[in-house]
Amino acid sequence: NDDKKLLAFSDSVQDAAHRAGFFTGRTFRFNLRGAIQQYVKAEGRGLALDRLPDGFIDYWQPEMGDETFIATFLAPDMAWMADYEELKKTGRIPTDSTLLTDIKRRIGWEIYTEYGFRCRIGRSLEKTGCSIAGPDEKRLAEAVTACLDILRNEIGALRDLDTERLERFVLGMLAHLRQQGGVHHPILSGYIENQGNTYLLNKIPWMPGFGMSVRAPAFLSLKRVNRNRFDPLLSSRAGRPTWYESWAGKCFDPLSALVTPQIAPIYDIVLKALTGAGLLVETRVRDNRIWGIAPQALVISDDVVQLRCRSCGYELSVPAANERLWIGAPCLRFHCTGTYEALAPVQDYYGKLYASGDIERIFAEEHTGLLDRDTRENLEACFKKKDRDPWDPNLLSCTPTLEMGIDIGNLSSVILCSVPPAQANYLQRIGRAGRRDGNALNLTVANARPHDLYFFAEPQEMLAGDLDPPGVFLDASAVLERQFTAFCMDCWVQTGIAEGAMPLQLRHVLGNLEKVNPEKFPHNFLAFIENHRTDLFDRFIDIFSSSLSQEAVAHLRRFVEGHRDQEGSLAYRIVDGL
Repeated sequence: NDDKKLLAFSDSVQDAAHRAGFFTGRTFRFNLRGAIQQYVKAEGRGLALDRLPDGFIDYWQPEMGDETFIATFLAPDMAWMADYEELKKTGRIPTDSTLLTDIKRRIGWEIYTEYGFRCRIGRSLEKTGCSIAGPDEKRLAEAVTACLDILRNEIGALRDLDTERLERFVLGMLAHLRQQGGVHHPILSGYIENQGNTYLLNKIPWMPGFGMSVRAPAFLSLKRVNRNRFDPLLSSRAGRPTWYESWAGKCFDPLSALVTPQIAPIYDIVLKALTGAGLLVETRVRDNRIWGIAPQALVISDDVVQLRCRSCGYELSVPAANERLWIGAPCLRFHCTGTYEALAPVQDYYGKLYASGDIERIFAEEHTGLLDRDTRENLEACFKKKDRDPWDPNLLSCTPTLEMGIDIGNLSSVILCSVPPAQANYLQRIGRAGRRDGNALNLTVANARPHDLYFFAEPQEMLAGDLDPPGVFLDASAVLERQFTAFCMDCWVQTGIAEGAMPLQLRHVLGNLEKVNPEKFPHNFLAFIENHRTDLFDRFIDIFSSSLSQEAVAHLRRFVEGHRDQEGSLAYRIVDGL
């Protein structure tokens, strides 16, 4: 498919407008994930997370060029920026613009969150088995070696602690902290120093918004702070352990029942070792200590193993290099007592899409009858042109206004977001695609309503239904009268009427009715008809050849030739209607 355009039909204006925004917003991340994964496959495996954004930019920007790079990777909530509007209008980035720099910063943030804050949300690279960020093995080994003997000697309950159990404990800690977003991105320094105040993040123009109740990156904190924005290490309430206390119990309780009172000194030793090995970054804020994962200590791997808890079914993705440590390890979920087992490898659809799909941003616009003519025609022109700008719409979320009568160019695909009301609507809509070479892909979504479900069960009823072409009874007097009036209007305009011949506002038209002035509308229009009555009548009748009956022609002649004071005549009907 070399024609990256699509029509998506809806049955109402509201649905079409809503879906246009939905398609644009929700597909941005799919496109970005594909670009990240393809870079990882090409050059990114084994890189530290802090080096991945620059490598990604150096990989894609030269290939795309600045304009396409901006349009492809501009986040939907940055489309309001004035410099981007100027780029779309003129095709050039303003000289003093920071747009490209801001987009590169946002890409860096999105890559960090893809492997951290958002790694378990939606069809992420981690959950689809594409790639994952895991702790650097050398740093991990250094940290474990540094604290193993200290824990054995200073914590009596851990005198029988072995390397594998300690490694599991540390891996679980780091996995939880990473999933909570506790990765030390440079932009988060002020956020950390203010102990989770998202107001500071919202002041950065290129950052996504964080509301008071919206999930935000959660670092490990010695104390409970700022409405629990950060994860406290130890509980301040008896009988209500924190996640970190619960995790220590899961890992070390099998060694001794006396571990619980010694959890604080255990973490003190482990956190010191992890910080010394460069796995964690510690920030001291007054009488509090906050830890986050050092991005240079997370390494990207495209060899991912999927695990599942035997008890609760919670799934986890881990680097293949750590698989042996995670098999049989405690579940990361707070209250679950189960352990992990490996899942059989499967081909994930989205994993395949990310690895091999085209990097093509979806720009959706609504096409409905509510748009004014100029806007609608400009939209259609941008959609149809072959040499399109990178930001031109390539998906029209449309109503039945695009079913027929409009040339929308060559298409190979159409989506019907619901089953159309009738077979004629269905055939008209799918007929938009395949005009270039006869090949088309048409998808119809059946919603959970009786009409859609009936045709979902009996698709041949829709596919093979009779098509009733629109018809009209030509001898109908009302139809002829309206069509002839419109024909006269077209002919009048084609003569080259003056700019003020037809007022822009109806109040000016109504003000002209009392006094007959042949230079004011509607009297100028009626004068044109009267002066060219015979010619207009003959040309209109010739359009239909011999299709009209003699009675219909006679009726239309009386309608045209009647005086403006004669009820039922053309002139009378126009003035009386106004």
